[in-house]
Amino acid sequence: MCAGSALRQEYREEYRRCLEREFRRGRAGACSDPSFGERLRQRLGREPALLGALQEDGPALLARGLRGRPDLGPALRGLAGAFRLLELAAVNLYLFPWRREFGTVQTFSGTYVHSLRPALPEADLVRSFGRLGYERRDPHRLAISRLPPGPELVAAACGFFACQLECEILAEVVLRLQPRRLRAEELLEARRLAGDMEACVEMLQQREAAANCSDSVDLYQEMPASPEDTGGEDTASPALWRDPGSPRGAQDVPRRGWDRCGDSKCGQETMPSPGNPDPDTSSSHLFLEQELGGASSTLSALAVGSGSPQVPGETQDLPPTAPQEAPELPCYQLHSCLRQGALPSYCCTTCQQLHAGACAAGQACRSRHRGQELRSERQQRLWLQRTEVDMLLADGSSPWS
Repeated sequence: MCAGSALRQEYREEYRRCLEREFRRGRAGACSDPSFGERLRQRLGREPALLGALQEDGPALLARGLRGRPDLGPALRGLAGAFRLLELAAVNLYLFPWRREFGTVQTFSGTYVHSLRPALPEADLVRSFGRLGYERRDPHRLAISRLPPGPELVAAACGFFACQLECEILAEVVLRLQPRRLRAEELLEARRLAGDMEACVEMLQQREAAANCSDSVDLYQEMPASPEDTGGEDTASPALWRDPGSPRGAQDVPRRGWDRCGDSKCGQETMPSPGNPDPDTSSSHLFLEQELGGASSTLSALAVGSGSPQVPGETQDLPPTAPQEAPELPCYQLHSCLRQGALPSYCCTTCQQLHAGACAAGQACRSRHRGQELRSERQQRLWLQRTEVDMLLADGSSPWS
């Protein structure tokens, strides 16, 4: 993570040296040092929090500038151009504080109307120019009321330069995900959660793949007529659909737990039971239908009145035993970090919630609670289905409503 004020001061000082070095060479304008720009861009790519350190309202400016834009590619190019113009305004005041033409910004000029206003809301433009000492004098003009000290102008210019680089980073992410159309909120959230630009691209790709796969998942799919229909893979319906009153009981449906996988690699994942909620000590072969099977036998006993089912070795003259209450299965929930179509990567058995990989609450659960990592896609989908059913049974409505 960025090192706070020391790192902020380091970049601002280096930015100032670049400006003055170029000015001595006869080139005045926004920062054009390619080595400094590349170093800052790489650091921003790894640490998006640096943007907020160099420009406190930078993340908010980007969010408002991209809000409601249907095509983020052109929007980011326009936003980068607007930040470059703001940087140039700050640099001009720093290098040429005596020049009167820089003391006024005409809001009806072509640059303002065609480059600044389409990219940022008017309130953000007035606020950004206010950092440079401008105030609105009338509906058509901003004028300098008090020229800020040189270090403040350098800090503002460096902040606008960082915003421009962040736009370029986001534009590269959008380009790599084409032809997919991203929403601004989706892009900025992934950038904030993933941090590194490569991780951001990977996270958005995984979300798209999960959304595409979820479209083909039918929670109430029809059972195949024979194992050959599925190539021998175990695709029996989950135990929650077993009929408790079936005369064949647990034998009339092939067994498959919510967390049971078709291959031996996934078979070691455990599912907590009411009698042993600790996933570290529970048997790796304890499945959900075993829990439901116990509940089914108890419910069957309750359904025939006060008499208990005959047990081998006992006579029927024995006094009836009191019916026992069926054990209550844990009811899991989807944490708010899981959007529709996203697959969970962690199951917290303490909170009884499923979390996405980048969820902050899930990270806290990993360190404080008991749970298990959901590593295989099959296991993630089974847990997702099981939890959606839990929520359906608990709320009587769709878990995504």
